[in-house]
Amino acid sequence: MYYQLTKSSYMDSLKILEADIEHANGLAAEIPMGKSGVRLQMKLVCSNLAPFFIFLLQWMDFSCLLPRYFDFFHILIYKVRADGRWNRSRYGRKATIREFYGVILPSLERLHINFSDSPGDNTLWYPNPKAITYDIEGNRFMTNSVDSEREEECGICLEPCTKMVLPNCCHAMCIKCYRNWNTKSESCPFCRGNIKRVNSEDLWVLTCDEDVVDPETVTKEDLFRFYLHINSLPKDYPEAVFSGYNEYLI
Repeated sequence: MYYQLTKSSYMDSLKILEADIEHANGLAAEIPMGKSGVRLQMKLVCSNLAPFFIFLLQWMDFSCLLPRYFDFFHILIYKVRADGRWNRSRYGRKATIREFYGVILPSLERLHINFSDSPGDNTLWYPNPKAITYDIEGNRFMTNSVDSEREEECGICLEPCTKMVLPNCCHAMCIKCYRNWNTKSESCPFCRGNIKRVNSEDLWVLTCDEDVVDPETVTKEDLFRFYLHINSLPKDYPEAVFSGYNEYLI
């Protein structure tokens, strides 16, 4: 979509962008409301001087494309109550056109698919960002109640690890101990079974409860990530919305 936008003329790009924003609003409206009863909505806004500069650039060169004006535009993301009213006392968030196509729209489309495929009434809540931590090393989000470290120990070296299971005798050990025993004796250290023909790719990985994730948990984590990204965007203060920006374009 973003590539198509960059290759279109100015007016065509605006039409594509407006249509994609309306599509994103429709997807956001289908996300189940939380206890606060709010939904996220978006609209395209431009700076106060943008119409003048755009008119001047178009007058000088009619082949100008919308990416040249990206500094003039951004997406305003704000909360709407259940009755459709916008709470103007709260700050909105602003995202660039690239962020909209790179993160926001794909996230909404993925959430739409998850909610459509999941059974039940899809009752979720608006997540509290303070209840979430970001694991930089693992590059994933998780709740504070989930312990990120495995407590399972290898029966040989007694080190916490991800256990590998031998397919012939079903005994488990860490990958380091498997390589040591396979190199030295080519037998299982527990039953002395032959593991000469067992390669590393033949091993099974012993999963724990935290490794098995149901679709509802995946949807909740995707929703956490989406709201955390929205909360990380810069604030768009109400004064700037109504005095420094035009709500619509040329």
